[in-house]
Amino acid sequence: TPCKDLPNANELSWYCMFGDPRWDADELWTTMGHLYKGGMWFKKKSVLQAENHYDTEKSADGSTDLRTTYKNYKNTSSSINSGVPSAADAGNYFYLPALGFYYSGLLYDVGSNGNYWSSSAHPWVSNRAYYLYFDSGNVNVGNGTRDFGFRAESFQ
Repeated sequence: TPCKDLPNANELSWYCMFGDPRWDADELWTTMGHLYKGGMWFKKKSVLQAENHYDTEKSADGSTDLRTTYKNYKNTSSSINSGVPSAADAGNYFYLPALGFYYSGLLYDVGSNGNYWSSSAHPWVSNRAYYLYFDSGNVNVGNGTRDFGFRAESFQ
């Protein structure tokens, strides 16, 4: 299945809470033949692991396995930095563009938010799965119905 190589919900929680998310309103990228800007920088998996802030089996609280217990994570604007990492630190981060999402055949919110699926289903509701959401002031790990067209992509 194409989602098996995506980060699981536990892993997303570490990016959300300890990934030092940085909104970048100026980074340019293209999709579907159009130029856009806006997205989020996150610390790479290897950096989070070196800082002991990464676990595939437990979420960012250190005890909950989101694959068997439902929980949301939210990192709000007080913890979200703006702009790119410093030149000296840039190699420790990766960028996710604010690709928006599809719903009922329409594309929404390109350039203003990003929505990325995990490999983890909701533990109790079969038509829902965990995903990472971000905008300029928030990073969340929540769940959504599988009829949303979110990006399915492995993280660095």
